Amino acid sequence: MSGLFQLVLPGFVVIVPIYLHSYVRFYGIVKGERPEWLNVRGAFSFLYDNGVLPRMGDPNVTVELIRIAFGARARELGSPRAATYARRIKFLLCLGIALFIIGITGVVGSAT
Repeated sequence: MSGLFQLVLPGFVVIVPIYLHSYVRFYGIVKGERPEWLNVRGAFSFLYDNGVLPRMGDPNVTVELIRIAFGARARELGSPRAATYARRIKFLLCLGIALFIIGITGVVGSAT
């Protein structure tokens, strides 16, 4: 493994749990205040009905929640913690993508 990848890996170990915590908390706030915002369905959304899989894990709900966090709708929520979780999601998602690109670049660069 490249040295760059070994530097990026601890970043992921820290970022992913914090991101997931913020995602779950923000999902709970949005679901509690504006459940109609999360009423999105896709081709495989039937898997997330009837309690087989948690609705929070539906990729369509995930994308909609990220759209809410990055958009103006996050400011419409009444909870004071909603803005904090939306900021964390925005920051950690961008940082995680940047670290992923750096890690992949390091692995590909060391392979050639």
